[in-house]
This record gives sequence, structure tokens and C-alpha cells, in this order.
Amino acid sequence: MRELKPIFSQGRWIILCWLPIFWLLSCQPKKETDTSVEGIQSSNVNVKVEIEHAIGFDIIDHQNWKELQLYRHYNDFVDTVKLALVTSGNVPDTFEEHQIIQTPLEHVGALSTTHLSMFELLDALDQLKAVETSKYIYSQKVNERVSSGQIVELAPNGQLNLEATLVSGIDLLMGVGYPNAQNDNYQSLQRTGLPVILNADWQEKTLLGRAEWIKLLGVLLGKEAQANSVFSTIEMSYQQTLDLVRKNVTDGPSVITGLAEGDSWYVAGGNSFANHILSVAQVNYPWSDTDNTGSIRLDFETVYEEGLSADFWLVPSTAKTLKEIIQADPRYADFKAYKEKQIYNIYARYHPGGGNDYYESAVMAPHVVLKDVVKIFHPNLLPYHELVYYNRLQ
Repeated sequence: MRELKPIFSQGRWIILCWLPIFWLLSCQPKKETDTSVEGIQSSNVNVKVEIEHAIGFDIIDHQNWKELQLYRHYNDFVDTVKLALVTSGNVPDTFEEHQIIQTPLEHVGALSTTHLSMFELLDALDQLKAVETSKYIYSQKVNERVSSGQIVELAPNGQLNLEATLVSGIDLLMGVGYPNAQNDNYQSLQRTGLPVILNADWQEKTLLGRAEWIKLLGVLLGKEAQANSVFSTIEMSYQQTLDLVRKNVTDGPSVITGLAEGDSWYVAGGNSFANHILSVAQVNYPWSDTDNTGSIRLDFETVYEEGLSADFWLVPSTAKTLKEIIQADPRYADFKAYKEKQIYNIYARYHPGGGNDYYESAVMAPHVVLKDVVKIFHPNLLPYHELVYYNRLQ
């Protein structure tokens, strides 16, 4: 064992920061569209954290510190990045200085909108000090903080500004990518002493798996108990809806996804996150038995044959109206879902300039996303729920 040394040399002028965002649905909400969780109390850093749904990371408790393991597991090559999250005391000699992160962090920066709602749920917007760009942020609270200068933009033009990052005052940067990605910008920052953690929540294959990444932020901010409580509430609400579907649905309606691009039509693969949403809603999807973890490239005619009789049509690219659908190809008028106006997309909450809340707070609202799709496919099961993230094309 060796004595813990500070991450930064004495007199260094860089501090540090990090991020994420959102608001949550209570176990007993005042109305179905409420996405907030009440009664959550702050925690202490000694609370045990257990990871049950996410497959991209794990947290192992030790006497005076926690070990964070980030997994690259998306293909045949499996790799693990290990970091020591330390509050006080000693850490094993097996960890190099650059692998040690002192917690709780005071200031954090985040480079993905999918991280933002976590900060709101943990009452930690004061700790969010830097984002990539406000252009694609939906949250009014975060945008107001950017406008007031409380949160700085690190890549307003799409390219990470290393100098701005170093003077932003953050203690840690949460990037996006695989755990061991060899990104030049990230490596340059780490050589200065600024820790970078690559968040791969986007690679999780389940709704709850993505949401459980809030527990990582909870550990970094010293809010383990609050993160556990928030996630437990989300999980409970999600499970209640899932049980309702499983109890009452034996043979669901049929659905197609996507929109043709020329002669090609990309549909969700059977092992993809998109198909996971369909499968938990108990619907019949033509390509649910395929092994693809991403999309499948098919020809127009193949999907057209399925579309003629499919009851529903979900996420037709960026189309927001029925007029846009028919302008893309007149043959879509032959589809049953078009004739019966059963086409839905994910633009219920978006700013025309960029921000779409489906790619922001919905990550931390799997219970609400599930209710949305159940409302679409099985409306009688949730008669009082109003769509939050999905919209019906008119």
C-alpha cells in the first residue's frame, strides 16, 4: 500500500469538471406525464453500489476506496479499464497515479446530452461546469446556466477546445466512446493531469442498463445513496408497467421501423437497443430473430411487403408529418399504418434548432419511454398516460 498523492502538482492552475441531465417520474406521480422523483435525500460516500443491469461498467467496494471497471465488450475483443476512486487513505500500488481519481468531485464536464439528466436527478447542476455545446441541449435549466456563464461550452464549433477545457475549472471530463479509445484530445488532457472517463452508456442494449449509469456519477459526486434511490424508483415504475404488459398481452400488433434511403432501408436488428424497446412492449417485429446489434440493410421491396400490412410504423427517420412521409416516396401511401395514421416518431420534445429530449432526459426515464410505447401499441392498458417523448404524425 502507498500513500495517496494529489492528482495535480502544487500550484497547477487547472482545476476540473464534468456532466449529465434530467428529471424523473415519481412512484405516485400527480399525473402520468410527470417525470420527477420526490423525497430523494443526499447520501454519504460509504454506501454500497451494486450494478445489476448495465454491462459496460462495474463498481467494486474496498475498505477506503472504490474500484471502477469500464468494459469494452461489444465485439470479440474484451478489454477493461480500471480506475481507483479514492476519498481518503491508501490505495494499492497496482494503480498508477493517472489511474487514481479523488472523490467526491466538485466540478465535472460532460460531452454528451445523454449525461445531463443525471445531474438534475442528483440535484447536482451546481457540479456541472462544462458541456460540449448548448446547440443540442433541450433542458431549459442547463441552457440558462450556459447563457449565464455558470456552464461553459468546450466544443461550440464541434471541435473540443483543449485550452478552454483546461481553464474551465473541472475536476474530471466525461467523454464519449469506448473505455480504451485512443482519442488524441483525451490523451492530451490526461497528460496534463485532468482525468477523463469515457462513458459508453450508448452501447447498453437495454433501457434500464443505460439508466443505471447514474450510479457511476453518484459515486464520483459522493451521492451514492441518492443515485441508488433514484434508480430504484425508476426501476420500480418500469417493472410495474412491464408486469402489466406481460400479464395482459399475448399477441401484440405488428410494426416496422425506419425509412428508406434510396433503394436501401435500414431496420433495427434483433439484438439492438431499438428492438429491445419493441420486445418489452410485446409487439411483432419481422426482424426480431436476427442477430444484428445495430441496423440491417434491406432493399426497399423487402420492407415494403411488410409495411403493407404492419399495424404501426415507428421512427421513420426524421419525418415529423404525414406530408413528409408521402413526399419521401408516394408508395408509402399503400401502408396500412399510413392509411390509419399509426406512425410515430420521437419528436414530442425538441427544439427546431437542434435539441431533442429523447436523446437527453429519456435516457434516465426508461419507465416513461416504456409507458409511451405501451400507450402506442396497447392504449387500453394505460388509458390516462399521455405521450411524453413520442409523437403521432399528423
